[in-house]
Amino acid sequence: MEIYPEARPVKGRIIEVTERDVKIEFYGRMGMLRIPLRMLICDKRPEVGDEVELMMSYVKLKNDGR
Repeated sequence: MEIYPEARPVKGRIIEVTERDVKIEFYGRMGMLRIPLRMLICDKRPEVGDEVELMMSYVKLKNDGR
């Protein structure tokens, strides 16, 4: 199988903001992700509806011999 390891942008929007984290829903049936506020790079306090972008590459299974 040919693999392209470079990171690609995955876009989404913030659907929930709490005192400690944000919940992001990604476009294209890519699912959801909850991250701590300290992991979000921004100049202002995030709000529901703000668009975000995550750089992501394919996940590789590490065979540990099991």
